[in-house]
Amino acid sequence: MYCAECACPWPRMPPMLISDAPPMHHLASDYGVARGPLVDPRVRHGFALTRASVTRLNGYVVEGLVSAGIPAVGLSPLGHYTTSAREVSVTGASAVADCLRAGLVPVLHGDAVLDEQLGCTILSGDTLVRDLAEQLRPQYVVFLTNVAGVYDRPPEEEGARLLRRIVVRRKDGSWRVTAADGGSEVDIRMTADTHDVTGGIALKVEEAARVARLGVPVLIAQAGSEDGAAACRLGPLVTVNHGIVPLASSEPQWSSGCLAATSDMAEQQQVNAEAGQQCATAWRGTLIVLEDDEGLENEALGGMGSAG
Repeated sequence: MYCAECACPWPRMPPMLISDAPPMHHLASDYGVARGPLVDPRVRHGFALTRASVTRLNGYVVEGLVSAGIPAVGLSPLGHYTTSAREVSVTGASAVADCLRAGLVPVLHGDAVLDEQLGCTILSGDTLVRDLAEQLRPQYVVFLTNVAGVYDRPPEEEGARLLRRIVVRRKDGSWRVTAADGGSEVDIRMTADTHDVTGGIALKVEEAARVARLGVPVLIAQAGSEDGAAACRLGPLVTVNHGIVPLASSEPQWSSGCLAATSDMAEQQQVNAEAGQQCATAWRGTLIVLEDDEGLENEALGGMGSAG
């Protein structure tokens, strides 16, 4: 599964992008980069190969964005981030924030980084998203993948069901699957490719749940689709008819797509809410949100998990 993440930070500031790198998983797995130690010549060689691969790919992404007129700049986690037992111990969020304040679009990627205990490890794009959400508190986060969202089983299997909404409990970070249209309880089975050293879709949902627990909505949709584009433009507004209130905005103008622009703020909110409802009826993806104060457990269909 390939993935790109987009986090929209603050009003009047550009988004930040984090790309996953499939070739990294094979190299890191073959050379044991995720486990270390860096003193092992084979691991050290694999570390260098992995970094060469991910930085080259990120360069292509940045080049494409710049060609499209977007002021994108590549930021590699190595040199900005350090981990300890695979957990972030030194964050590079300040460098990202500096770029955002300058009007630039920072583009990060999953990377091989130095680890205080293991020597080295792999810092996944999903973990980067969670750390940046903790440090910068964006308005919302979008995961773009090669499928429509999170499924109750591998999506290539017959009968796979798209999970439209996952709710995270404020108290303990556990999560459950909910649906506005009711239904029977479902079992959730997630798998990771044997070469995926970052945990695959299971880690993606865990990290997304930890982001949602911060009060930052997370949307998962298919890259290259209208659903993915709508999620990036609108954020949780695409699911307004599922109980998510449109975000207030001080922006004088609104994005294209489902959003409409008017001179009156109250009218903006009404028009855009109605437009969002129209989009939501057809939008395919997964929304991960923090449990509200009304007690959404009445909607629970099963599928317990923990965000740590």
